[in-house]
Amino acid sequence: MEKTKLDREEFWNTVDPDKLNLSKSDILNFCQSCIDEWKENKISNFRYILAMSIMQAQIKITPEIVLKKIWKKIILWFYDLTFQNALHNDDPMMKELKRLHEGKKD
Repeated sequence: MEKTKLDREEFWNTVDPDKLNLSKSDILNFCQSCIDEWKENKISNFRYILAMSIMQAQIKITPEIVLKKIWKKIILWFYDLTFQNALHNDDPMMKELKRLHEGKKD
């Protein structure tokens, strides 16, 4: 078997932890499992069922390559939001982290 050299983008895709490895049908199945769980209490969960159904429709019409690009951006935003949320925690350790983070900006 002949080894082929990966170009720069191919290499980074192989080590990218934010790369979407799920297929479109995997994501749709996950959405459906959420809906099935929420259907156990349809009245209380109606808005979640509706929102996830709309999300399923959007996923179905989105090309897989676009879905993968969007997924990567969502993951990056999620990391940033999680960090920003932690900085607003009143825990003394998080206050110290916030102080260090704000000092880094100067």
